[in-house]
Amino acid sequence: MTVNQMIDVRVQQIRYESENIISIQLYPIHSKLLPSFNSGAHIDVHLPSGKVRQYSLISPLQDRRYYEIGVLHSPTSKGGSGYIHRKLKVGDILTITEPRNLFELDDTDQKVLLIAGGIGITPILSMWSSLAIDQRKCELHYCTRQSKIPFIERIDAFKIMNSDSHYVTYIGNKGNNGFEIAEVLKSNIINTHIYVCGSFEFIQYVENTALSMNWNKHFIHKECFKNTNVMLPVSSDEEHVLEIASTGQKIPILQNDNIAEVLNQAGYAVPMSCEQGICGTCTLRYIDGEFFHQDMILNDQDHLTLFTPCCSKIKSKKVIIDI
Repeated sequence: MTVNQMIDVRVQQIRYESENIISIQLYPIHSKLLPSFNSGAHIDVHLPSGKVRQYSLISPLQDRRYYEIGVLHSPTSKGGSGYIHRKLKVGDILTITEPRNLFELDDTDQKVLLIAGGIGITPILSMWSSLAIDQRKCELHYCTRQSKIPFIERIDAFKIMNSDSHYVTYIGNKGNNGFEIAEVLKSNIINTHIYVCGSFEFIQYVENTALSMNWNKHFIHKECFKNTNVMLPVSSDEEHVLEIASTGQKIPILQNDNIAEVLNQAGYAVPMSCEQGICGTCTLRYIDGEFFHQDMILNDQDHLTLFTPCCSKIKSKKVIIDI
């Protein structure tokens, strides 16, 4: 398991992009340049409150002097976006991780279809800029409820850079704001790469429509901010066993137990962040056994050797894990 390097940064600029979205520029304290990243990448931000939140990078890929993130103020915030919007100020010091990418843009020269709903524009925005720099054919469809469209100046700027691109915005609170994914797909070649980010319902609408129009699922790339896969607790009180490959230690565990918490209590430090299987921070390798996989980031091939202990449940009588 690889643990990302921690980086201390200073808040250099805070700017309102709309009524409830701000962009924040973060400059390194102990170096001149930050690690490079690819479009679609995100960082973990460790807040003074102890909360850890993931935010997509929207800063230019080629400018490593700073990172920039966009943060929506959620009315149901439990200390993440609420703290950032109400208390964070220029000059504050934060700790972040190196960028990680679970939503990477393919490196072919084929046309790309970008679809964003609400704050889902943030990872899509970095793709839009990257495609503009590469002069690659692309199309952006952006749905928002904001009267002032967040990041519209940047979207326009990169559109000017890339003559082989165009975008459409859909504004309003009713239904899909006039956005009809079937009509969009009809005007594109089947199995054009689709990158979609937004709410679960928005992503499901896009994905289900594409699949119904014979899109191959491997050409539909998605990033969701909430895990809807987590299963209901099982009723079994049967004891299972976690075996640690490196030490041979056998740790008793019930099927409903949180595997990450059990490992931490046994002295095996498991880094945690989202705690719902959408960020990949806690991903571990296993050698033998079976899990009920509940994450939203690993594919079927990954699940043959990897699992997310924050939300996966043990299935077989015993599993052997590599930690």
